[in-house]
Amino acid sequence: MVHLVEKQRRTQEERSAETRGRLVDATLDLLVERGYALATTADIARRAGVTRGALNHHFSGKDDLIAQSVCHQLRGWIEEIREVARQVQGGSLSLSAFVDRMWELFSGRLFLVTLEHITAARHNPYLREQLVPVTRQFHSALDETWRDFFDGTGLREPEVEAAFNATLCLMRGMSLQTILREDPAYYARLLGFWKSVLANHSAQGTGASLPMTSERPDKDDSK
Repeated sequence: MVHLVEKQRRTQEERSAETRGRLVDATLDLLVERGYALATTADIARRAGVTRGALNHHFSGKDDLIAQSVCHQLRGWIEEIREVARQVQGGSLSLSAFVDRMWELFSGRLFLVTLEHITAARHNPYLREQLVPVTRQFHSALDETWRDFFDGTGLREPEVEAAFNATLCLMRGMSLQTILREDPAYYARLLGFWKSVLANHSAQGTGASLPMTSERPDKDDSK
């Protein structure tokens, strides 16, 4: 009898997790398709295939649902970035490839969802409070991976940080352009130019450009 009760409890927990997952997926889909203002809880529940009562059981309202959905997406990307970091540390991913991965992040679904929640958070203290910590974690994961590329180049920390932030600014600007300009060749040229800038920037510390292939400079073990 005890075993049967535990099995039923686990099933209920699994169903609850499934319902939350469907609501999160529906929320992110509608943020991309319609934007924050037009993504209503009624439409989200309909897209998820659940009742309004089920939505209200799991989330206190639209802002809670959006905040938790965006946090879920960002945490997923943080795990992706950490996996990329392991590739970087193993020497199997070049700086060029990492810049390309960053562009994939900033030019796709992540950017569109981010654009919506940042705009909404500007006048919504609750959203801002909920999303600032996980957004910082996301950028911190990117920052830590970025620094691995420049370890051993001799560049000072402020220089590495400036290169990282300039790269983020470029990605954000290009992402905004994609809304009105669909031109892959144009963005590829910008990325190619920026990669050459990064390679030359690394030469300030070593006198030789940081390789953009998978071979990375040897780390200085004396430090």
